[in-house]
Amino acid sequence: MNRSLASRLLFVSLLGGLAFLLSGCEVFSSPQNTFAPAGEIADDQKRWFLYAMWPALAVFFFVQLGCVFIVLRFRKKKGDDRLPKQVHGNNVLEIGWSIAPALVLFAFVPLVVTGIVKLGNTPDDAIIVDVYGVQWQWNYGYPLEDGSSVEGPFGDPMYIPVDQNVGLRLHSDNVIHSFWVPKLAGKTDVMPGRTNHMWFVGNEIGTFHGQCAEFCGLGHAEMPIVVEVVPRETYDRYVACLPAFETPACEEEFLPEEPVAAAGE
Repeated sequence: MNRSLASRLLFVSLLGGLAFLLSGCEVFSSPQNTFAPAGEIADDQKRWFLYAMWPALAVFFFVQLGCVFIVLRFRKKKGDDRLPKQVHGNNVLEIGWSIAPALVLFAFVPLVVTGIVKLGNTPDDAIIVDVYGVQWQWNYGYPLEDGSSVEGPFGDPMYIPVDQNVGLRLHSDNVIHSFWVPKLAGKTDVMPGRTNHMWFVGNEIGTFHGQCAEFCGLGHAEMPIVVEVVPRETYDRYVACLPAFETPACEEEFLPEEPVAAAGE
């Protein structure tokens, strides 16, 4: 096989492989896309990711270009048995490529530390919702004005008010789950014997989808998360309905329709 044909086959193979990889990518409007945030925390996490990604890509391309240059510039030529000039023990180079990565990493310290502190401190004005992960559904408990709480029906969406900080207490009494709604916040594990915490805020009214992100048994794929971000008055009506959820008025407004009924069949 001649070199020209081999080069063309390599190019076609790389192009086909790239197309195959890109075929698995979703558009930004997909229901679980971290690059289309709908809340403050998700937006912060996207910004932090991009802040780290662009320097990483720059380093990657710089290293790859350096490798290509070295391979082409110092490749062995026919009849030339001399060794290239050796740089082992070059103090300037070794000090430089030790200090440069340290400076790059140091640039991330303020962002990382402030991000960790922000994510780890639930705001004082947050509504605290208890999240219960079971095999294989989610259940949510909401605070009442008298200090007690009330749980919604198993499998019901989580309702939260728009533009309201929401703190989650994550519970499991069986196996490890992971709570993740990409457009609202990153994932947090839900562990037996330990209450984990996270918080987020929904800044857009709408329905946001997530998924248990930790394999939790045979029904793992059937454990979706649905968060309804609604006006404050709708949230208040929903919580008020929970003690008598089966009343006609509550069922009509909040009981999810069956797929067949929703399709009018």
